[in-house]
Amino acid sequence: MHFPYDVIEVGRCKMKKSSWLSLFALVLAVSLLPAGQTAQKSQSADVLLGAALHQEEVEGNLEAAIKIYQKLLADFPGNRPLAAQAHFRIGMCYEKLGREGAQKAYQTVIQDYGEQKDIVAKAQERLSKLKIPGGKSEEPEGIRIKQVWKKPLTDFLGSVSPDGRFLACVYWGEGDLAIHDLISGEDKILTHEADLAKGGFAMTPMFSKNGRQIAYSWWNTNHTYDLLLLDVDNPSPRKLYRREGEHVHPAAWLSDEELIFERYNYATKVAQFCSLRISDGTIRELKAFDVRKWPRVSCSPDEKYIACDFSNETDGGKFDINLLTMEGGSEISLVKHPANDRVLGWVPGRKEFLFLSDRSGTWDLWAIPVDGGKPSGPEKRIYTDIGEIQPVGFVQNGNCFFGFNRRNFNAYIAPFNAETGQLDEKSGKTLLGSKIWMRWSPDGQYLSYIEEKSGADNPLQLFVQDLKTAEERRLADNLHATSSCWSPDGNSISVAGYEKSNRAKSAGIYTVDVRTGQTTQIVNLWDYKGKINPPGDDAFPLSDVEWSVDGKSIFFLFFTDRLVKRDLATGEDTVLYKNSRFERSVLRLSPDGKSLLFGVRDLEGKKSRLYTISVQGGPEKELCAPQESAGFGMAMWSPDGKYVYFTELKDGTSLWRMPAEGGIPQKVWHSKNWADVFGIHPDGKQIAFAIRELEMEIRVIENLAQELEKIYSTTK
Repeated sequence: MHFPYDVIEVGRCKMKKSSWLSLFALVLAVSLLPAGQTAQKSQSADVLLGAALHQEEVEGNLEAAIKIYQKLLADFPGNRPLAAQAHFRIGMCYEKLGREGAQKAYQTVIQDYGEQKDIVAKAQERLSKLKIPGGKSEEPEGIRIKQVWKKPLTDFLGSVSPDGRFLACVYWGEGDLAIHDLISGEDKILTHEADLAKGGFAMTPMFSKNGRQIAYSWWNTNHTYDLLLLDVDNPSPRKLYRREGEHVHPAAWLSDEELIFERYNYATKVAQFCSLRISDGTIRELKAFDVRKWPRVSCSPDEKYIACDFSNETDGGKFDINLLTMEGGSEISLVKHPANDRVLGWVPGRKEFLFLSDRSGTWDLWAIPVDGGKPSGPEKRIYTDIGEIQPVGFVQNGNCFFGFNRRNFNAYIAPFNAETGQLDEKSGKTLLGSKIWMRWSPDGQYLSYIEEKSGADNPLQLFVQDLKTAEERRLADNLHATSSCWSPDGNSISVAGYEKSNRAKSAGIYTVDVRTGQTTQIVNLWDYKGKINPPGDDAFPLSDVEWSVDGKSIFFLFFTDRLVKRDLATGEDTVLYKNSRFERSVLRLSPDGKSLLFGVRDLEGKKSRLYTISVQGGPEKELCAPQESAGFGMAMWSPDGKYVYFTELKDGTSLWRMPAEGGIPQKVWHSKNWADVFGIHPDGKQIAFAIRELEMEIRVIENLAQELEKIYSTTK
């Protein structure tokens, strides 16, 4: 099952992501300088743009964003790419505010900046969506969407109570089951057995129809989940189902006595959803599904039908929606379209079934009447561009709760002082987009990175940017990339990942030709099946890749098993070090090519350790333990090999350095934000890093029943 990665990752690290206030305060101060002073700094335009994007996309302060975009236009009239971007973003802000001005902004982009083809195409697309026949919006005026809960680690893996008062969720201090009062804001922890460090925590809690019970799954190691039930007023967990090697999650309550759940057997690769009768434990298999495309499920109010979305291979793997009858098990097509259609559920007290569809180019909210298990009226779009939301449940008055999240890596290239080890993020150059795993080419002219594109067919794509010309090229579009490293000659990039069409058989390490983009697999994880200790949570087992200085070997890390050196000519592997708990994202080759830097987690001692080892193998050398936390974020060498740098994630991010031969670490930089420091430029004067922003919130759609009555009464 697919969960928001940062929820689990942050929970396990026991981190609380702080806001971007310190950095933004600086950015805002710069934006308010007189134009003459602002123009004195070459990177000020990037700083302004970053501030505006932050206000628009993170803070949601659209008025402030518009003002910064307008200032950017006034201060930098000669920067045409930036101006086109500013006009387009102003149009987006006006759209979100529901005010006039969006059409004019888009037309300005199209008419005045024709050479900026990418942004012109986006403006044309947005402009076309504003031109609705008759000048009337298809969105009913009465539908209202508002935020009901927001914090850095808001959990929307659970469900809302039938009265709309409580949210069943996971309390990510340790991972226990909890309920959050949406009115008072108080949290009540219901279990006290979780341990994120050693394994064991709650997932996917779901209120029963009467609101008195919560079904949830409990993650254990070795691919095994328990299905549990708990009374809200008497929180003593009761085990409903467990089978070794199976993932199991509650999906929907058919009634207060019958639960629909999903299960996946890791060994047989069989995935299906089933019904479970609470009173006697009777299980009925209902439908198998593609494990790569987990369905969403909703039960009809009369308890006769289950709506589920499923991947239709004849439509390129897009989702359609069927109804499954509980008596007889027959299937009825409910929504069939070449686009993606995903289940939301039935509106209480109404016949209409709600679903999401991207058939118009955005994720919109649609409705279809259902009577007697069959469609009984036309499909109607009732709200446009709601986003690819996560359903949290309907309540008795007809309101629909959903989860909304936004994750972004705000990337920067900042000045770096090799003498002191300090970086100057205040003068950093902003890189547009959400970028991770930034690595410098050996000559320092290029920067490679993996760009996150939420909602895209391939959300993790490899790019290379020429820092002299700012030209950006996408490489290996067929690969879902997780980490990367340049070859010593700068002609290739090694990528850990898999082909998006077939993860199971294609996962491994590839080389990507920087000039042509051609990919060649050099390590296939299928060859290690049954030979290594796999992660217990289905995580991608390869963490990092490094090249040898002569380009004849690569080093890679199975983070739950071994550190390996592979001879590229012979394909022979040499195991340099074995451990079941390597630190992820900590593997770097020394500049002289003689040593590898890596980390190991020590759960018993509550502290990780940083080591070096010869590239030929042999005894490891311990460098240090974390200074203020339990583990490391990332680690790397200085370009001259004199120092080792590492990060710790506690109350933000601290950057430490120590002599490569050993010594006492010194803190050289601290940020209140969660930062990933990816690498120092070969000249030692610049550093690439990203500020990680994770925003999650619960929202509610109000007035649904009234608007559906208005819409469908006119079609009778």
